Amino acid sequence: MSLVSTPKTRRQAKAQSSHSDSSWPPGSYTEMSRLLGARQLAQDINLFARAPARAQMQGESRSRFRGRGMEFEEARLYAPGDDVRTIDWRVTARTGKAHTKVFREERERPVHILVDQRSNMFFGSQNLFKSVFAAEIAAILAWAALEGSDRIGGQIVGDSRETDFRAKRSHHSVLRFIRELQNFNHELPGETARLNLAEMLTECERLVRPGTAVFVISDFIDFDEEAQRSLTMIGRHADITLIKILDPLESQIPKVGRTRITDGQQEAEVVLDGASVKRIEAHLKRQNEQLITAANLAKAGIISATTTDNPLAVLRKHYPR
Repeated sequence: MSLVSTPKTRRQAKAQSSHSDSSWPPGSYTEMSRLLGARQLAQDINLFARAPARAQMQGESRSRFRGRGMEFEEARLYAPGDDVRTIDWRVTARTGKAHTKVFREERERPVHILVDQRSNMFFGSQNLFKSVFAAEIAAILAWAALEGSDRIGGQIVGDSRETDFRAKRSHHSVLRFIRELQNFNHELPGETARLNLAEMLTECERLVRPGTAVFVISDFIDFDEEAQRSLTMIGRHADITLIKILDPLESQIPKVGRTRITDGQQEAEVVLDGASVKRIEAHLKRQNEQLITAANLAKAGIISATTTDNPLAVLRKHYPR
Protein backbone atom coordinates (compact mmCIF):
# COMPACT_ATOMS: atom_id res chain seq x y z
CA MET A 1 0.00 0.00 0.00
CA SER A 2 1.41 3.36 -1.01
CA LEU A 3 0.26 6.92 -0.69
CA VAL A 4 1.18 7.74 -4.26
CA SER A 5 -0.61 8.46 -7.52
CA THR A 6 -1.58 5.72 -9.96
CA PRO A 7 1.51 4.47 -11.85
CA LYS A 8 1.78 4.97 -15.58
CA THR A 9 2.48 2.21 -18.08
CA ARG A 10 5.99 0.80 -18.46
CA ARG A 11 6.44 2.59 -21.79
CA GLN A 12 5.49 5.90 -20.19
CA ALA A 13 7.78 5.18 -17.26
CA LYS A 14 10.71 4.54 -19.58
CA ALA A 15 10.04 7.77 -21.39
CA GLN A 16 9.95 9.67 -18.10
CA SER A 17 12.90 7.97 -16.39
CA SER A 18 15.27 10.83 -17.20
CA HIS A 19 16.04 12.77 -14.04
CA SER A 20 15.72 16.03 -15.91
CA ASP A 21 12.01 15.27 -16.36
CA SER A 22 10.05 17.14 -13.69
CA SER A 23 7.20 14.55 -13.76
CA TRP A 24 9.10 12.49 -11.20
CA PRO A 25 10.87 13.99 -8.18
CA PRO A 26 14.65 13.54 -7.70
CA GLY A 27 15.39 10.21 -6.06
CA SER A 28 12.70 8.32 -7.98
CA TYR A 29 15.19 6.57 -10.26
CA THR A 30 18.78 5.41 -9.99
CA GLU A 31 21.65 7.39 -11.46
CA MET A 32 24.39 5.38 -13.14
CA SER A 33 27.04 7.75 -11.82
CA ARG A 34 26.04 6.92 -8.23
CA LEU A 35 26.02 3.16 -8.86
CA LEU A 36 29.46 3.32 -10.44
CA GLY A 37 30.71 5.72 -7.76
CA ALA A 38 29.74 3.16 -5.12
CA ARG A 39 33.07 1.50 -5.88
CA GLN A 40 34.83 4.20 -3.86
CA LEU A 41 32.33 3.84 -1.01
CA ALA A 42 32.86 0.08 -0.93
CA GLN A 43 36.45 0.57 0.19
CA ASP A 44 35.08 1.58 3.62
CA ILE A 45 33.43 -1.78 4.30
CA ASN A 46 34.59 -5.39 4.59
CA LEU A 47 31.94 -8.07 4.08
CA PHE A 48 33.93 -10.80 5.82
CA ALA A 49 36.14 -10.22 8.85
CA ARG A 50 39.74 -11.08 8.04
CA ALA A 51 42.31 -12.12 10.66
CA PRO A 52 45.52 -14.15 10.38
CA ALA A 53 45.05 -17.83 11.19
CA ARG A 54 46.91 -19.04 14.27
CA ALA A 55 46.63 -22.75 13.51
CA GLN A 56 46.72 -24.90 10.43
CA MET A 57 42.98 -25.54 10.25
CA GLN A 58 41.74 -22.05 11.10
CA GLY A 59 40.42 -19.81 8.33
CA GLU A 60 40.67 -16.07 8.03
CA SER A 61 36.98 -15.57 7.29
CA ARG A 62 34.33 -15.38 9.99
CA SER A 63 32.20 -18.12 8.51
CA ARG A 64 31.13 -21.66 9.24
CA PHE A 65 32.18 -22.68 5.73
CA ARG A 66 35.73 -23.74 4.97
CA GLY A 67 37.68 -22.41 2.03
CA ARG A 68 39.49 -24.16 -0.81
CA GLY A 69 42.88 -24.57 0.82
CA MET A 70 45.64 -23.10 2.95
CA GLU A 71 48.24 -20.51 2.03
CA PHE A 72 51.49 -19.83 3.92
CA GLU A 73 51.34 -16.55 5.83
CA GLU A 74 54.52 -16.27 7.94
CA ALA A 75 56.89 -18.04 10.33
CA ARG A 76 56.88 -17.17 14.03
CA LEU A 77 58.47 -18.50 17.21
CA TYR A 78 57.19 -21.87 18.28
CA ALA A 79 54.83 -21.74 21.27
CA PRO A 80 53.73 -24.60 23.53
CA GLY A 81 50.65 -26.24 22.06
CA ASP A 82 51.55 -25.57 18.41
CA ASP A 83 51.32 -28.55 16.07
CA VAL A 84 54.83 -29.97 15.67
CA ARG A 85 53.96 -30.83 12.06
CA THR A 86 53.94 -27.12 11.21
CA ILE A 87 57.51 -26.45 12.46
CA ASP A 88 59.52 -24.54 9.85
CA TRP A 89 62.78 -26.51 9.98
CA ARG A 90 64.67 -24.20 7.62
CA VAL A 91 64.02 -21.09 9.74
CA THR A 92 64.64 -23.11 12.88
CA ALA A 93 68.04 -24.26 11.60
CA ARG A 94 68.98 -20.77 10.44
CA THR A 95 68.05 -18.97 13.67
CA GLY A 96 68.72 -21.68 16.20
CA LYS A 97 65.23 -21.19 17.65
CA ALA A 98 62.14 -23.26 16.91
CA HIS A 99 59.76 -21.55 14.49
CA THR A 100 56.34 -22.67 13.29
CA LYS A 101 54.49 -21.90 10.07
CA VAL A 102 51.33 -19.79 10.18
CA PHE A 103 48.74 -20.36 7.48
CA ARG A 104 45.69 -18.45 6.37
CA GLU A 105 42.74 -19.90 4.55
CA GLU A 106 42.57 -19.27 0.83
CA ARG A 107 39.20 -17.69 0.24
CA GLU A 108 37.25 -16.81 -2.85
CA ARG A 109 33.72 -16.82 -1.60
CA PRO A 110 30.59 -16.62 -3.76
CA VAL A 111 28.36 -13.63 -2.96
CA HIS A 112 24.74 -13.74 -4.19
CA ILE A 113 22.80 -10.44 -4.10
CA LEU A 114 19.02 -10.64 -4.57
CA VAL A 115 17.50 -7.20 -5.26
CA ASP A 116 13.76 -6.47 -5.21
CA GLN A 117 12.85 -3.98 -7.96
CA ARG A 118 9.09 -4.59 -8.05
CA SER A 119 6.40 -1.92 -7.87
CA ASN A 120 6.07 -2.30 -4.11
CA MET A 121 9.56 -0.76 -3.91
CA PHE A 122 8.58 2.18 -6.15
CA PHE A 123 7.62 4.38 -3.23
CA GLY A 124 9.24 7.11 -1.21
CA SER A 125 8.06 10.00 0.91
CA GLN A 126 11.54 11.30 1.77
CA ASN A 127 14.98 11.39 0.16
CA LEU A 128 14.85 8.30 -2.11
CA PHE A 129 12.41 5.71 -3.34
CA LYS A 130 12.90 2.29 -1.75
CA SER A 131 13.82 0.88 -5.16
CA VAL A 132 16.67 3.39 -5.50
CA PHE A 133 17.93 2.78 -1.97
CA ALA A 134 17.91 -1.00 -2.63
CA ALA A 135 19.89 -0.54 -5.85
CA GLU A 136 22.52 1.63 -4.15
CA ILE A 137 22.92 -0.85 -1.29
CA ALA A 138 23.30 -3.66 -3.84
CA ALA A 139 25.91 -1.72 -5.82
CA ILE A 140 28.03 -1.11 -2.71
CA LEU A 141 27.82 -4.80 -1.77
CA ALA A 142 28.85 -5.88 -5.27
CA TRP A 143 31.87 -3.55 -5.34
CA ALA A 144 32.83 -4.60 -1.79
CA ALA A 145 32.74 -8.26 -2.80
CA LEU A 146 35.03 -7.54 -5.74
CA GLU A 147 37.33 -5.55 -3.46
CA GLY A 148 37.54 -8.59 -1.18
CA SER A 149 38.38 -10.89 -4.13
CA ASP A 150 35.08 -12.71 -3.79
CA ARG A 151 32.87 -13.89 -6.65
CA ILE A 152 29.76 -11.83 -7.39
CA GLY A 153 26.44 -13.17 -8.62
CA GLY A 154 22.80 -12.52 -7.91
CA GLN A 155 19.24 -11.88 -9.00
CA ILE A 156 17.34 -8.75 -9.94
CA VAL A 157 13.56 -9.11 -9.86
CA GLY A 158 10.94 -6.86 -11.40
CA ASP A 159 7.17 -7.18 -11.55
CA SER A 160 7.03 -9.58 -14.48
CA ARG A 161 10.60 -10.65 -15.16
CA GLU A 162 13.77 -11.70 -13.39
CA THR A 163 17.40 -12.03 -14.38
CA ASP A 164 20.18 -13.88 -12.61
CA PHE A 165 23.97 -13.93 -12.73
CA ARG A 166 26.32 -16.77 -11.94
CA ALA A 167 28.99 -15.85 -9.42
CA LYS A 168 32.18 -14.61 -11.08
CA ARG A 169 35.14 -12.64 -9.80
CA SER A 170 35.60 -9.94 -12.40
CA HIS A 171 35.13 -6.23 -12.92
CA HIS A 172 32.93 -7.05 -15.91
CA SER A 173 30.49 -9.09 -13.79
CA VAL A 174 29.94 -6.15 -11.43
CA LEU A 175 29.40 -3.75 -14.34
CA ARG A 176 26.86 -6.12 -15.87
CA PHE A 177 25.06 -6.40 -12.54
CA ILE A 178 24.92 -2.60 -12.20
CA ARG A 179 23.75 -2.12 -15.77
CA GLU A 180 20.85 -4.52 -15.18
CA LEU A 181 20.04 -2.80 -11.89
CA GLN A 182 19.72 0.45 -13.80
CA ASN A 183 17.52 -1.16 -16.47
CA PHE A 184 15.14 -2.80 -14.00
CA ASN A 185 14.89 0.36 -11.91
CA HIS A 186 14.02 2.50 -14.91
CA GLU A 187 11.26 0.09 -15.95
CA LEU A 188 9.32 0.96 -12.83
CA PRO A 189 6.41 1.17 -12.30
CA GLY A 190 5.60 -2.21 -13.81
CA GLU A 191 2.67 -4.05 -15.29
CA THR A 192 -0.06 -6.21 -13.75
CA ALA A 193 1.88 -9.51 -13.74
CA ARG A 194 3.62 -9.91 -10.38
CA LEU A 195 6.40 -12.13 -9.13
CA ASN A 196 6.15 -12.75 -5.39
CA LEU A 197 8.89 -13.02 -2.79
CA ALA A 198 8.39 -16.77 -2.36
CA GLU A 199 9.13 -17.32 -6.06
CA MET A 200 12.22 -15.11 -5.79
CA LEU A 201 13.56 -17.15 -2.86
CA THR A 202 12.73 -20.47 -4.53
CA GLU A 203 14.83 -19.45 -7.53
CA CYS A 204 17.55 -18.24 -5.17
CA GLU A 205 17.55 -21.66 -3.49
CA ARG A 206 18.15 -23.26 -6.89
CA LEU A 207 20.97 -20.89 -7.83
CA VAL A 208 23.16 -20.65 -4.72
CA ARG A 209 25.89 -23.13 -3.91
CA PRO A 210 27.05 -24.27 -0.46
CA GLY A 211 29.15 -21.65 1.28
CA THR A 212 27.55 -18.71 -0.53
CA ALA A 213 26.91 -15.42 1.27
CA VAL A 214 23.36 -14.44 0.30
CA PHE A 215 22.05 -10.87 0.65
CA VAL A 216 18.30 -10.33 0.14
CA ILE A 217 17.33 -6.66 -0.30
CA SER A 218 13.59 -5.95 -0.14
CA ASP A 219 10.80 -4.44 1.93
CA PHE A 220 9.51 -8.03 2.48
CA ILE A 221 5.96 -6.75 2.10
CA ASP A 222 4.69 -10.13 0.83
CA PHE A 223 6.76 -12.40 3.05
CA ASP A 224 4.67 -15.50 3.85
CA GLU A 225 4.97 -19.13 4.96
CA GLU A 226 6.10 -20.30 1.52
CA ALA A 227 8.85 -17.67 1.50
CA GLN A 228 9.82 -18.79 5.00
CA ARG A 229 10.24 -22.39 3.83
CA SER A 230 12.52 -21.35 0.99
CA LEU A 231 14.54 -19.13 3.33
CA THR A 232 15.02 -22.03 5.75
CA MET A 233 16.21 -24.29 2.93
CA ILE A 234 18.74 -21.69 1.74
CA GLY A 235 19.98 -21.25 5.31
CA ARG A 236 20.96 -24.92 5.52
CA HIS A 237 23.95 -24.42 3.26
CA ALA A 238 24.44 -20.64 2.91
CA ASP A 239 24.91 -17.56 5.09
CA ILE A 240 21.93 -15.21 4.69
CA THR A 241 21.60 -11.51 5.45
CA LEU A 242 18.19 -9.88 5.03
CA ILE A 243 18.29 -6.13 4.35
CA LYS A 244 14.84 -4.72 5.04
CA ILE A 245 14.15 -1.30 3.54
CA LEU A 246 11.22 0.82 4.65
CA ASP A 247 10.03 4.33 4.04
CA PRO A 248 9.52 6.46 7.19
CA LEU A 249 5.85 6.76 6.25
CA GLU A 250 5.50 2.98 6.54
CA SER A 251 7.03 2.99 10.01
CA GLN A 252 4.70 5.68 11.32
CA ILE A 253 1.33 5.74 9.56
CA PRO A 254 -0.11 9.29 9.63
CA LYS A 255 -3.68 10.01 10.70
CA VAL A 256 -4.54 12.06 7.64
CA GLY A 257 -8.28 11.43 7.43
CA ARG A 258 -9.65 10.77 3.94
CA THR A 259 -6.92 10.07 1.40
CA ARG A 260 -6.26 8.22 -1.83
CA ILE A 261 -4.07 5.11 -1.81
CA THR A 262 -2.78 2.72 -4.48
CA ASP A 263 -0.98 -0.60 -4.60
CA GLY A 264 0.53 0.28 -7.97
CA GLN A 265 -2.34 -1.21 -9.96
CA GLN A 266 -5.58 -0.11 -8.30
CA GLU A 267 -6.51 2.88 -6.19
CA ALA A 268 -9.18 3.71 -3.66
CA GLU A 269 -10.16 6.33 -1.10
CA VAL A 270 -9.79 5.41 2.55
CA VAL A 271 -10.11 7.12 5.90
CA LEU A 272 -6.92 6.92 7.99
CA ASP A 273 -8.24 7.62 11.46
CA GLY A 274 -7.02 6.34 14.83
CA ALA A 275 -8.70 2.92 14.57
CA SER A 276 -7.60 2.17 11.01
CA VAL A 277 -4.03 3.28 11.72
CA LYS A 278 -3.89 0.92 14.71
CA ARG A 279 -5.05 -1.99 12.52
CA ILE A 280 -2.37 -1.22 9.92
CA GLU A 281 0.32 -0.91 12.59
CA ALA A 282 -0.76 -4.24 14.15
CA HIS A 283 -0.53 -5.92 10.73
CA LEU A 284 2.95 -4.51 10.11
CA LYS A 285 4.06 -5.63 13.57
CA ARG A 286 2.86 -9.20 12.96
CA GLN A 287 4.59 -9.21 9.59
CA ASN A 288 7.86 -8.03 11.12
CA GLU A 289 7.65 -10.66 13.88
CA GLN A 290 7.11 -13.36 11.25
CA LEU A 291 10.21 -12.20 9.38
CA ILE A 292 12.31 -12.22 12.57
CA THR A 293 11.11 -15.75 13.41
CA ALA A 294 11.95 -16.94 9.90
CA ALA A 295 15.38 -15.31 10.06
CA ASN A 296 16.13 -17.09 13.33
CA LEU A 297 15.14 -20.45 11.85
CA ALA A 298 17.37 -19.83 8.82
CA LYS A 299 20.20 -18.49 11.02
CA ALA A 300 20.01 -15.28 9.00
CA GLY A 301 20.98 -11.79 10.04
CA ILE A 302 18.64 -8.81 9.60
CA ILE A 303 19.66 -5.26 8.76
CA SER A 304 16.89 -2.66 8.88
CA ALA A 305 17.11 0.68 7.11
CA THR A 306 14.89 3.52 5.98
CA THR A 307 15.22 5.68 2.90
CA THR A 308 16.41 8.58 5.07
CA ASP A 309 19.52 6.61 6.08
CA ASN A 310 22.85 6.78 4.29
CA PRO A 311 23.37 3.45 2.44
CA LEU A 312 27.10 3.41 3.19
CA ALA A 313 26.54 4.19 6.88
CA VAL A 314 24.06 1.32 7.14
CA LEU A 315 26.56 -1.18 5.73
CA ARG A 316 29.59 0.28 7.52
CA LYS A 317 27.84 -0.22 10.85
CA HIS A 318 27.63 -3.96 10.23
CA TYR A 319 30.72 -4.46 8.07
CA PRO A 320 33.42 -2.06 9.26
CA ARG A 321 36.72 -2.02 7.42
